[in-house]
Amino acid sequence: YNGATWEFVRVQSFRVDVSAVTITTIATVWTPTTGKKFRLMGGSFSVSAAVSVLFEDNSAGAGNFIWRTPKLLADTPYNFDLGNGKLSATINNVLKATSSAAAVMTGTLYGVEQ
Repeated sequence: YNGATWEFVRVQSFRVDVSAVTITTIATVWTPTTGKKFRLMGGSFSVSAAVSVLFEDNSAGAGNFIWRTPKLLADTPYNFDLGNGKLSATINNVLKATSSAAAVMTGTLYGVEQ
């Protein structure tokens, strides 16, 4: 119960491999199946430099914020869990990531497509 309505507890059923993706400039890290929305629920990844990572819904810009990490150590695994997750705003939107400095991201993101 979220204070107004009942919400289903979700369980991740979709994993996205992020293999050496350069996130120095904004890059796509999850493209959902056509006609679906992604729901980012968590992940485990590392970055090649000490940076923070910003996840955004479809494009860089105000209002597209999904999740920001704290400043991460280079080549050190980072795990995060967003509970029921953050749902994209519209079907066919992609999840994008960018870093606060030059970096490459490797790991796994998880969630659901709905």
